[in-house]
Amino acid sequence: MKEIKGSVMINVPADKVWAVLSERALYQEWNPFITQLSGELKEGNLLDVTVVLPDRKDTKFKSKVVKVEPNKELLTKGAIKKGLLTSEHSFLIEVIEENKCVFSQKVIFTGLMTLFAGKVIKDSQVALNRMNEEMKKRCEKK
Repeated sequence: MKEIKGSVMINVPADKVWAVLSERALYQEWNPFITQLSGELKEGNLLDVTVVLPDRKDTKFKSKVVKVEPNKELLTKGAIKKGLLTSEHSFLIEVIEENKCVFSQKVIFTGLMTLFAGKVIKDSQVALNRMNEEMKKRCEKK
């Protein structure tokens, strides 16, 4: 098992962060990590996901929505190589004050390929951090 995570303080209410997170059709405009996330954010549904890592080709896979709690949490679980590399991706929004919250992401990778995917996991951390930075910019701009 390998884990990456990161968080950022955003100076807007939680519902604005949720609006940007759930407005998936616009990901290509601002999100450098997850450039496509299509499908309904409903527990049990499958999503089509495209992720982009630094200096790599796009990776496409299916991810299942495990939990949706508007303005608080989105949890998905997918397989890049079924049985060899799976990921559980959580997006959390924690209210600090009325117009301030923390947006956090955590990805837990499991499977045999985690033994050999050190560079991919390291690049995923870089991409996740970039997404957090861009999420902050996008939310605070609106």
